[in-house]
Amino acid sequence: MGKTSKIIVVVVISLLLIAFFLSIYITVDEKMPDNAVVVVTLEDKHYHSIHFDYSVIAGKTAKTMLLSEARAKGFMPDQLSIDLGYFRGNTLFLYQYILSKFGVRYNSRWDKDGNWLW
Repeated sequence: MGKTSKIIVVVVISLLLIAFFLSIYITVDEKMPDNAVVVVTLEDKHYHSIHFDYSVIAGKTAKTMLLSEARAKGFMPDQLSIDLGYFRGNTLFLYQYILSKFGVRYNSRWDKDGNWLW
């Protein structure tokens, strides 16, 4: 191997290592998938996590539907569920996010079918 090719190999490996360590400091927040199942209350037009506080649906008509369907029908997220972080997914390092695009699985709050995993 010539001197030029050794330099190229060292530079490429160094850049990959630098990119990896930088990707630890850059994070991506997981978004709630459109096919996640949510509980909607018809009276106040809010949607809730399936792990809701009973007091938010007491005395109301509640049913389940997909998040995309709830948003299309004009339902808004419940403030208590937002405050409790129910709609926030995990925070991924950039390298985890990139690997997930290639099919590598990571811990998520939802599975590929939109089911809640807690």
